[in-house]
Amino acid sequence: MRLLDRYLLTEWAKVFALCLLALGGILALSVLYNSVPDFLRWDSDVLTVAEYLVLRLLGGLHLIVPISLLLSVIYVLGSFNRSSELAAIRAAGVGMWRLTAPLWAVGAILAAGLAVAGATLVPDAMEAERELIEREQFRALRAQGGSAATGGQTEFVSFENARAGRLWLIARLGVTAGQAFEVTVHCFDPSGREVRTVTARFAEFRKVAGRWRWTLRDGRDLRFDPSTGSLLAQPGFAVLVPEEFDEDPEVMVLAAKEPDRLSFRQVSRYVDQAGDRGTGRQSAYVMRYHSILSAPVVCLVVIAVAIPFSVTGGRVSPMIGVAKTFGLFLGFYLLSSLCRAYGESGSIPPVLAAWLPVAAVAVWAFPRLRSVD
Repeated sequence: MRLLDRYLLTEWAKVFALCLLALGGILALSVLYNSVPDFLRWDSDVLTVAEYLVLRLLGGLHLIVPISLLLSVIYVLGSFNRSSELAAIRAAGVGMWRLTAPLWAVGAILAAGLAVAGATLVPDAMEAERELIEREQFRALRAQGGSAATGGQTEFVSFENARAGRLWLIARLGVTAGQAFEVTVHCFDPSGREVRTVTARFAEFRKVAGRWRWTLRDGRDLRFDPSTGSLLAQPGFAVLVPEEFDEDPEVMVLAAKEPDRLSFRQVSRYVDQAGDRGTGRQSAYVMRYHSILSAPVVCLVVIAVAIPFSVTGGRVSPMIGVAKTFGLFLGFYLLSSLCRAYGESGSIPPVLAAWLPVAAVAVWAFPRLRSVD
């Protein structure tokens, strides 16, 4: 590593660490201000509050890291420009791409780190946070003489398998026990017309030769004319084992959770089972899948936005560049939020909604990066 690279990285690391600590401190104060009264009411100990604070900070990494990177890059390069260090470096024949190469490398490393965190660590932290709150609430309830509800079952499951054309409605699903109650399965043809509805008071499921097999009991098998919608037959059954019903009950449980609380492995299983058409509620899960893939690129977006503003303007305060770049970055987050909302609603394809903000910034930044090189 050249001396210039070490100098640039050293100056950047100082500012980045300060920004990270400052933003983390602001988030911690906000969490404590809003949450401590609840923990005091539940009579929780200090270690529990500290654990909750750590989980919340882990959940905020996807916001803290990019903003810290943005502020640190624009401030360091702006300081170089204001003190004429940038002019001396350029006069020595060092191009802007070569000068900022260490920053691009840091951005790529942080992007990879955020990709891993966003796919596993952040959803796990959010789930652990939810379990911690429930645990404290149940403990406080028991201390007051109440009783806590038993776990292990999921109620009111709605799962759409768009790939197979089936919609499952289950009143209560127990994955550990391998049982489901009050099951209704609507089957549709490729045109979206209902051709069959199976209802059962009770169902069992187990994995046979790597494939899930459902056994439905005490119900009816309704058949419809897809062209008219009229009922053709409704025979009752004591036991029915439809060979085509192979939905994964563990994936069905994921449908009862918020998409943002699913890890990349979980949402990948969901999309693989249900398909990626992005219709109805399924759009939110498909959007989550593509958001995890595109979110880490924001670290590279930050650098692409920061460089043009930080190396122009002559001997001006670095805070001017910080303000301009921060405003543009807020515009990027606004565009991302709008695209996310439309993608989750199915108004636009989720894959387009996830990558459109990144593509828009790339179109804006690339000519400006070439102009300052």
